[in-house]
Amino acid sequence: MKSLSFLLMLLLINLVFITETSFSKSFEKKDFPKIQKLGEIAPNLYQSGNLFFSGQPNLETFEWLKTQEVDLIINLRSEKENDEFAKSAFNEKERAAILGMKYISIPVSGNDSYTKENLIKFGDALNSRYNKVFIHCASCGRVSNFMIAYLVQYQNYEMNEAIDFGKQLRFSFPLENLLDKKIIWKTD
Repeated sequence: MKSLSFLLMLLLINLVFITETSFSKSFEKKDFPKIQKLGEIAPNLYQSGNLFFSGQPNLETFEWLKTQEVDLIINLRSEKENDEFAKSAFNEKERAAILGMKYISIPVSGNDSYTKENLIKFGDALNSRYNKVFIHCASCGRVSNFMIAYLVQYQNYEMNEAIDFGKQLRFSFPLENLLDKKIIWKTD
């Protein structure tokens, strides 16, 4: 009986370890995350491993995400944007609950919202025990900024690597366009 209990305990520890590390494995540095544009599903919809990104999704996108086994939604739109959208279309938090998805709102409404505290909330959500995650804002711009910061802060990416990831979404660095050359960032 003791050996059966011991084996069950080992199995449980292994399951917890696999679950806790499964998400972070999708962003190991040796496998630089590539973005796939899923424009045939919805405009501004992208995928990288277990992550999906977009601007404001419609009901059909929510339904499709459920078929992809997405179990966490992170919404970076402001409270005002969410309220206005709910009045004209649907309540996203309620829709997520109906579909059995966890919903986290991290309201970002301007430069004052790009805080270390919001990045910590974002990082905690991404590092939680969810299988697949959908992250969105209104146009995917805030998403790319938070992903760049997440890759640098939590996954030890160099700034240029993280920016290259963000550029596959909706991040732009106009100074590079003006100078017509890549900017080499230095990190502390």
